[in-house]
Amino acid sequence: MSIKVLGIQPGTCTDGMTNEEYFKKQLGFMEEAVAKESPYLVMFPECMTGKYFGLVRQTKWFRYAEDFFSGPTTAAMLAECKKLSVHIVYSLFERAEEDGRTMYYNTMGLVSPTRGIVGRYRKIHIPGGDSRYSTVSEKYYFSSGDKMPVFELDNGLKVAMMLCYDRSFPEIWRAYYLKGAQLICMAACTMGLKKDMFVCELRTRALESHCYVIGLNRAGAEQVEGEAEPRKHFGKSLIIDSMGEVMDSLDDEPWSYVTGELDLHKQEWARGRLDWMRDRHPELYGIISDVNYRQDGLIFEHGWEKL
Repeated sequence: MSIKVLGIQPGTCTDGMTNEEYFKKQLGFMEEAVAKESPYLVMFPECMTGKYFGLVRQTKWFRYAEDFFSGPTTAAMLAECKKLSVHIVYSLFERAEEDGRTMYYNTMGLVSPTRGIVGRYRKIHIPGGDSRYSTVSEKYYFSSGDKMPVFELDNGLKVAMMLCYDRSFPEIWRAYYLKGAQLICMAACTMGLKKDMFVCELRTRALESHCYVIGLNRAGAEQVEGEAEPRKHFGKSLIIDSMGEVMDSLDDEPWSYVTGELDLHKQEWARGRLDWMRDRHPELYGIISDVNYRQDGLIFEHGWEKL
């Protein structure tokens, strides 16, 4: 079975553009791309509803959080997927009432033209910590999710999702592989430090999980109040096959897209040729899931690891 997918690489939310205008521009761009390419599934990158605010700490950004089920983003995606007869993977800033508390998550959703809301994923690995080494403040806004779901689409394709920093944890990729995922949608809104690692990292994970991967990012310069200078989102969106080969890719072209045909027979061959499932030794890997294990003292003032 062959399945066509399409991933959007938007430009940035530029000065003078509201979050609402930016979101609508992405919907319009998607409609044009779908009309040209006729994909089965379309995907957007992380933080698609507006400017990225994860490098500042300002309470005003919480007003953009919304309910996953009844908020405007999911409503728009439900309308679009039915209008275009396409599955859509999208992102939003989620607000949820849980056990009497208001919680906030960095969330992805998946909608179907026939079934409506298929499911959601909440970002698990949240960056931000020691300010000597990182300027990211996502922990100020987002709590960690606690589920790694795999969803089955109308045609049987098994899809998993992850967000940006998640991609740097091999454990989540292997978990999705063990759960039978065939396509992993990795949505990012990233810049700076990991630019040169981005493609290599995703190619490696695609091979290790024998999954097709769509990795998306925005492209261009953007700045919010409180940032000393504009940040540069490097793009590099791509689609990778289940042997780690790049099928389609971009550099830093704003308002563009990648497409690819997922060949599930080739994926089956890859999983038979290099059978990670057969040759694993999970009885030896306990340290990976041992929540009490932490080797302290590896980082010194200079930021170098002790060898």
